[in-house]
Amino acid sequence: MPREPFNVVILGASFAGLSAAHYFLDNIVKSLSTIANPPKYRVVLTSPSSHFYWNVGAPRALVSPSLIPHSQSFVSIEGGFKQHPFTDFSFKQGTVIAVDPSARNVTVILASPTYNPRGSTSTRKTSHASSASKTHTASSRFSTIQTVPYHALILATGSSAISPLLSLHGPHENTINALNTFHDKANQAKSILIVGGGPSGVESAGQLATHFKAGPKKLKFRPTQPKSSEGSAESKRLSGGSWGSGKQSASSQDANPKLKTMTLLSGSDRLLPRLSPAVSKKAEKKLKRLGVHVVHNIRQLALSENPDGTVNCHMNNAMTITADVHIAATGVEPNTAYLPPELVNGDGYVVTDPTYLRVYGAGDRVYALGNCASYSKNCVLDVYDALPVLMHNLKNDLLAYELRSEAKKGFEGTIAALQDLRYEQNPTESQLIPITRRGGVGVIFDVKVPSPLVHWLKGRDYGVGRARAVVEKGNNPYTPGLAKK
Repeated sequence: MPREPFNVVILGASFAGLSAAHYFLDNIVKSLSTIANPPKYRVVLTSPSSHFYWNVGAPRALVSPSLIPHSQSFVSIEGGFKQHPFTDFSFKQGTVIAVDPSARNVTVILASPTYNPRGSTSTRKTSHASSASKTHTASSRFSTIQTVPYHALILATGSSAISPLLSLHGPHENTINALNTFHDKANQAKSILIVGGGPSGVESAGQLATHFKAGPKKLKFRPTQPKSSEGSAESKRLSGGSWGSGKQSASSQDANPKLKTMTLLSGSDRLLPRLSPAVSKKAEKKLKRLGVHVVHNIRQLALSENPDGTVNCHMNNAMTITADVHIAATGVEPNTAYLPPELVNGDGYVVTDPTYLRVYGAGDRVYALGNCASYSKNCVLDVYDALPVLMHNLKNDLLAYELRSEAKKGFEGTIAALQDLRYEQNPTESQLIPITRRGGVGVIFDVKVPSPLVHWLKGRDYGVGRARAVVEKGNNPYTPGLAKK
């Protein structure tokens, strides 16, 4: 009677999960047949979304569907593994709600079995008359609870941006709906507020200002201060052009309906605080030339919506700013709510051995890769630098288990001879931030990159042609010369 395959369960199907699945299937399985009757291994990949989202291009995709169409931003996950039979690979679209290290299983709320993840999930109509005509449905699909046993487990659930525009929040239809809604609102808006002075906020502000043309360059930050009828803190409104010279903003927007008052709020004393002050200064200069108002040392505490669709952004200085459109680019949160509390640190990241990438306290053959892990700097490059180390150590652990199960003479010496690899994180920063139509700012391994090179390496098309290679081969999208698929 054939043995039941050992499940290598991978939670998450973005950069980390996809690369781990392909690496195991293409490289590790071949080297595991060390005994007379070797076990068979099956990769089980899970994700709440049936499609991978190329969120690298989100700052441009949120501007207009004509710049990066949805068909390029979203790639079918299961389609990327069609070369593997079901006995070797299984994709489960669903939300992980629990991991039980003692029972060695995970619990997943699966999508409805009537949903076909190999096909198109879109119900989008061709009309662009309203947001309602561009709705993608994802409701009532998650219905079946399944417990999946694992022989080895890789936690690769990543992190999510606060805004659904900048990362997946559940099924990919949610992100498509958010993008469609934002496109409609941004086209009609007179004021756009971006909160967050990191790469996502700076890029989004630059891309929006380039496309829509922000308000007059010399508008000054002179907010109105109406008295509150209830004696509460003063409210400063950002609607139309109220953060600048009223006589200029009204006439400018009447003359050019595409013109927007655009403001970027930074919680630090400068933009891009992880980079050098010189790079920060250059980024701010470029944004101001585009007409973006940049305000520092101010943070968002809460957000509320008005009946007319505008939003109130409640700040940490007792100020409320009202804008037609708002983008929260205030960082990311790890997707680890499904884990027992003893497996995560105070910030919610998986407590991971930074050298060997095993998860502390989770039992045998449990690993973490990418943004959800405590070793990571929330950088895509951390995935691909760590991947060979994790996979080598996983292979050693699987071989050790096989040898112990065979228990032939001398197996202990063979196990002792297995040498783990050590991961050493690259301490340098690498960030490319396109801002204008032809350039931006950035560093590669702490070396400043000229503005035209930022455009050439990223700003031309945000590398969206590389998304398919990430899904179909698990490729590092930043590998020089990676062929577009």
